[in-house]
Amino acid sequence: MTTRLLADLDQLSEEQELQLYKKWETTPEATRRDAVALREWLQKQPHLPKLTEDEDEWLCRYLLACKNSLERAKRRIEYFFTVQAMWPEYFTPPTVAEGLAFGEYMWGAPLPKMLPDGTRLCFYKFAPKVGKDASGMNWMMFYMLSLGYIELQLSQPGQPLHIEAVFDVEHYTLSLNNSFIAHLAEFRRFVQCIQVALPLHVRRIHVMNAPPLAVTALNKLVRPFLQDKINQRIVTHDGLDSLAKAVPVECLPKDLGGLLPLTMQEYTLRWADMAQAATKWFMDRRWMKADLTNKPDCKFNSEFGLDGSFRKLAVD
Repeated sequence: MTTRLLADLDQLSEEQELQLYKKWETTPEATRRDAVALREWLQKQPHLPKLTEDEDEWLCRYLLACKNSLERAKRRIEYFFTVQAMWPEYFTPPTVAEGLAFGEYMWGAPLPKMLPDGTRLCFYKFAPKVGKDASGMNWMMFYMLSLGYIELQLSQPGQPLHIEAVFDVEHYTLSLNNSFIAHLAEFRRFVQCIQVALPLHVRRIHVMNAPPLAVTALNKLVRPFLQDKINQRIVTHDGLDSLAKAVPVECLPKDLGGLLPLTMQEYTLRWADMAQAATKWFMDRRWMKADLTNKPDCKFNSEFGLDGSFRKLAVD
């Protein structure tokens, strides 16, 4: 099933995968041995699930994302199991009907062609309908779909650990801004999941066609929740010409000035059946969460930073 879902996405070449190991001064064999060590460590944690050899590839990807550091990998894996238990609503696949309905308000999908350095490019655009009436905008659906895709991709061999995102915010209005503010707590948790729980590196975030209201929202509502290193990777563009200077046109949809054969809306529709196709995959992973009743100490939130901004956490 997951193979079919990702069939349209190109994969890292063998050379690109080996470059990841070389970058962090390790080898596939050494990483697999470290994955076994992580499994043994998990066996000793009363509040964490016990993994089998079937999850070794998943553990290897955490090790690579954590720069071949066992200690960093342990922390990030524990964060992953923790947010799965604390906020399960973020990791529940929507129905096809819900996904299609959301597509009327926001377009978004991973793009099939990776950037030359092996980075996956994703795009998001507020659809024209949301600019006219933001009352139906479902922010949780955006967060659920985004986390679901990322989690699915990062569990698969051959898929990159690095992403870049393009946000076209042309239709960002006062009504949409008020809706975003009303659901700011949901956004904060979404950012926390991205920044400390998933084996993911955000290379750059491109924001384009931003009206003044969207720029204000970016600076006052979004940036305060982001780690400094991610804030420094946000690039703004006033149009397609500026974007084309930063992202190869062969990797962009045709309505973003690119050479890919489909439009943003068409790529969104191509992924519209993801919820239905991925339901069993996600349900089979429901056990992969922490048992918070068995946490060894009672200072859980302060220890994990879940009561404050994750910017203070030294997680790379």
